[in-house]
This record gives sequence, structure tokens and C-alpha cells, in this order.
Amino acid sequence: MGEALHPLLARQLRRLGLDEAAAPADDQAWACLLQRVARAYAEAEQDRYLLERSQEIASGEMAELYAALQAERDLLEARVRERTDALQLSQGRLSSLVSLSSDWIWEQDDTLRFTYFSEGLKQATGVDPAQLLGKRRLLDSVVDVPPDVAADHERRVTARLPFRDLVYCLGAPGSRGAYISVSGEPIFAADGSFKGYRGVGRDVTHQRLAEQQVLKLARYDGLTGLPNRTMFMDELERTLALARRHGTAFALFFIDLDRFKNINDSLGHGAGDQLLTVMAARLRGLLRDSDLVARLGGDEFVVLLDGTVDAAALAHVARKALAAIAEPVLIEQRSHQVTGSVGISRYPDDGADAAALLKNADAAMYLAKDSGKNTFQFYTAQLAAQSAQQFALESDLRAALQRDELLLHFQPKVRAGDGALAGMEALLRWQHPQRGLLAPGAFITLAEDSGLILPIGQWVLSAACRQIRGWRDAGLQVPRCAINLSARQFVTDTLVDEVAQALAAHGLQADALEVEITESVLMSDPQRANHTLQGLHALGVRIAIDDFGTGYSSLAYLKRFPAQTVKIDRSFVKGLPLDRDDAAITQAVIAMAHSLGLEVVAEGVETQAQLDFLRRLGCDEVQGYLPGRPVPAAKLQARLTSRQAPARAA
Repeated sequence: MGEALHPLLARQLRRLGLDEAAAPADDQAWACLLQRVARAYAEAEQDRYLLERSQEIASGEMAELYAALQAERDLLEARVRERTDALQLSQGRLSSLVSLSSDWIWEQDDTLRFTYFSEGLKQATGVDPAQLLGKRRLLDSVVDVPPDVAADHERRVTARLPFRDLVYCLGAPGSRGAYISVSGEPIFAADGSFKGYRGVGRDVTHQRLAEQQVLKLARYDGLTGLPNRTMFMDELERTLALARRHGTAFALFFIDLDRFKNINDSLGHGAGDQLLTVMAARLRGLLRDSDLVARLGGDEFVVLLDGTVDAAALAHVARKALAAIAEPVLIEQRSHQVTGSVGISRYPDDGADAAALLKNADAAMYLAKDSGKNTFQFYTAQLAAQSAQQFALESDLRAALQRDELLLHFQPKVRAGDGALAGMEALLRWQHPQRGLLAPGAFITLAEDSGLILPIGQWVLSAACRQIRGWRDAGLQVPRCAINLSARQFVTDTLVDEVAQALAAHGLQADALEVEITESVLMSDPQRANHTLQGLHALGVRIAIDDFGTGYSSLAYLKRFPAQTVKIDRSFVKGLPLDRDDAAITQAVIAMAHSLGLEVVAEGVETQAQLDFLRRLGCDEVQGYLPGRPVPAAKLQARLTSRQAPARAA
């Protein structure tokens, strides 16, 4: 055999006793060899098959594993893309919101220096973020942060704690800056070290200004802008606490405008509001920055003067205030002049608490009014008793109508020529249960100030008509009866109807009544006055202008009023016939009235010389103690039985 046999085959031949170079001697041996060779091949094929099968299985498993890994990778990549897209969308949304929002984001480093601001800061405040980067926090340079709030903020930042809604004004003191609200949280690293603050800010200017407006409405007078009663009482209590602690003193002014109700009622509330606004500005401009002027309501003002109780100094301030009030005021293109009355109380002499000081200053103010108005008065112990008495009198007056304590006296008016009874005037009296019979001077001002004058005026109108009806039912000849109308009655829209109803209720014709209105009331609003007078005139009620010569005495307006009578004020009659000025004025009034077809009645005639002089001037009628004092209805009845009886006192 040419080539060397495979060692394995060579071994097999030797085991079979065969020589590889010789021919086989035994067929059985060759057959056995062939079987072994066949078996070896079979086993080799089987091994190869198993190997291939194993490789095939392993390859399949590897393919499946690869496919699974590929799918997992694809899924992971898809999730990464999805999360990336979502993150980009969220970042874009956040960026848009931060850019468009009025809020802004800020960050600080561990030294509390600003490292980042979003654009919202500039949009809200106008401040360029670049100007703030690298700078420390703003709290040291802002305003309108209460001390306790600032202290709490410092404590939280020092302790590295979150803070919420710190509101402050980003602007110079006294200027209108932007109010911002800031919230922040500390940032800590993984090791717990402090890295700074991160937070948000927002513009709260509109909210804060709205809150301030609400506070202003609650503490300031809406008409004049002055502190109102609530704020004044708070400041008074604060001043009291400081005065007690430091042993200091202060003074209180209570200011009331004289005859303000006449202007308010006659010209309307608009004119009254304009007058109050002017007076508030004058008082505010008059006082020091350390003083406080407030409006309590109506035409009442109060002034708190801190640090002085010297009588001379307070008197000087009071005179300045009165002078400022008395300056003319242009209302509805006409010049008006009002005066004021000032009451002064001092701490600690005149009261130990706010209520007592205010009450005593009010009492002193009323004393100033009783002293002739346009003046000031200090509170005194005597005034305390008078104030208590006045308060009690007001309480009694409120019950007087219900207790039927009011009554009328009647004063005759006679013809100057022959003394014949020509008319009468109904005059109010109050039969006080303790103080006896009181004339109007003791309570009529109180009635006006308290608002009781309207029901009292209605009572007078009804009582006068009832008495006239009673006299006529008794068969007496009753001349025309005059009643006085207060300023507040005259400007009511119901006056004409009330007069008509009172006449109808007692079955009287309109000529049974005469109404008297003072000249000052008529001239405060001539147009409105004329409208009311025309309504009364249409009823047939006679109209007299009372106290003529003490007011405006405008002949032009007098011609327009449907009046039949003017009454010369007693202040001019008193000096007759010796006082030349009084004589000249009286003569002029009589001549003027007669030229307009008006009758003239002189009031306050007390002497025969006065009566004789008035008779020579042509005065039509006189009224006073000489012709007849005011008397109860029963005493006048005898005089009514004979209207032709003379009533001279010569």
C-alpha cells in the first residue's frame, strides 16, 4: 500500500492480525474490519450530526436571544425618544410659561447673590435682570415691609428655611413702585451642604393697591380725604398711650361749621360737599405735619395737636383756624362765607381717656356757639355741668312731643296808626316738667342741631291751625296768624303739601295763615326759595320776610319773591329814634318796601318814642312788648272779642 495508513487504522489492522502491506488472509477478519470501519463512520456521522444539531440549536437560541435583545433595545430607544420628546415639550412649555407669565423664577448661590432671573421680572417691574445678577438680596433696599415681617424673613433665611409670600415695594420711598411677592426654598447638595435659594416672584401691585384702597375707605373720609373717626380714635388712643408712658401732654380741637345746615339744606348736598372739601384743605394746610386733622362726620372736624397745652399757643392756632374757615368760598359762582366754632380740651387736665377728651372738647365747642359763634372756648369745670345739663335737655326735648309739653303763646301785631289788632304771631314755648316755661332761645338751637326741628315745626303748624279753628268755633274774630319756618322746614319738598294739609284738616282758608321766613334763608338759594314761595303763594298763604336788613338785603331778589310783608329786625328798632344809623336804615327799608307794594312790620317796639317815630315814617304795623307781650291763648281771647279795641301803651 503506497501511502502510510492512518495510525488509527493501522492499530485496527494490527489488532486483527493483519499486515497493512499484505493481502487479507481471512475474509472474516476483513468483514469484521469493515464492520468496525462502518461502525466508526456511523459513530462519526452521529457525532457530526449531534454537533451540527447542537450548533443549530445554539444558533437558534442565539438568534432568539439576539432578536429579544434587539426588540428590547428598540423598545428602550423608543422610550428614550418618547421621554426625550416629552422632556423637550415640557421644557418648551415651561419656557413659554416662564416667558409669558407675569411671574418669574430666580436663583441665588450660597452667598445669596442672584445668579438667574427669568424674563418675567423685567415685564412686571421694568427692572433689567442683568442689573441684579451678582448682587445680594434686595430686602435691604426695599420699602413697605413691616419690621416684624422683615425680622421673621431674616430669621428664616439665616436658618436656611423656606419662606412664602414676602411682599414688598420695589421702589423709592414716597414713590409708587411695584409691589412684588416672593417665595423661595433652600437648595442643598447630596452631602447636605447649602447651595443657595431658588424661588418665584410675582407682581401683586394691583392686589396691594386694592387692599390699600379698602384700607383707605375704612380709615379715611371718602369726601375730604382726611382721616375718619375710626382712624382718628386709633391715633388718639396711641397718643394717649405715649403721653401716659412719657408724661407728656397734648390738646384736642373740636371744630364745627356755623350755619352749615343752612347751606347744605338750601343749596343742596353737592354745594355742602364742596364747602366741606374746601374747609378740609384749609385746615390741613394750616397745621404742622405732626398734627392730625380728621373729619368725624357732617361738618364736624377734630384736630390733635401733639406736644403743647400752652393756652396762648393754642389760642393762636385756634384764631388761625377760625380766620381760615371764615375766608369766602366760591360755590356755584357765588361767594359764600361761613364761620366756625372751636372747643379745646387738654390732656391730662380735661380728661384721662379718649372719650372724655372728645366729649369735653365737644362741650367747649357748643359753649363757643352759645357765645356768638366764630370763636373758641377752652373746656372748664363749669362747662362740664352745662354740658351735662344740655345733654339732659336734649333727652327731655325728644320726649316733649310725646308728653304734650309744647305749647303756643301768641303775640299781637297792631296797626301803627291806631293800635287796632291786625294780626298775631304764634311763638313756641316748652313747659318743662322741672325747669318751667322755656322760651325758644333755651332749646331751639338744640332742636336744630339734633334734627328735632322738623317734627316740632310740623307740630307748630298743626297747633296754630287747631287754635284758630277753636277760636272761630267759639264765635271770635281771629286775625291772620303768623308762624315761623325754620331753614330745614323751608327746604323740604313737602312743605307746601304740609301747609295745605294742616289748613284742610282744620277747615281753614289759606288766608288764615302767614308764614315768616328769614331773609338769610331766602337768599342762601334764591331760585329754590322762589319756587317754594310760589307754591305757598298759590295756596293763598301770606308771606312775610323776617329779620329784614340783617342779611343780604338784595332789592333785585326781593322784587322776585311773592311776599306781602317785610319785618324790620328788632336790632334796628332798638336804637330808635336817637341812633342816626338805625333811623336811616329803618326809613330806607320802609320806603323801599312801600315802593314795591309791601307792608312793613317793625319788631321789638318797647317804648312810646319808638312807636311815635315809626308812625311818622309810615310804618304799617308794630310788634313788641309795648303793643302786647306773648301770652297764652286763653289770655288773648279777651282781646279777640273786640278787634277794634285800641292797644296803645301811650
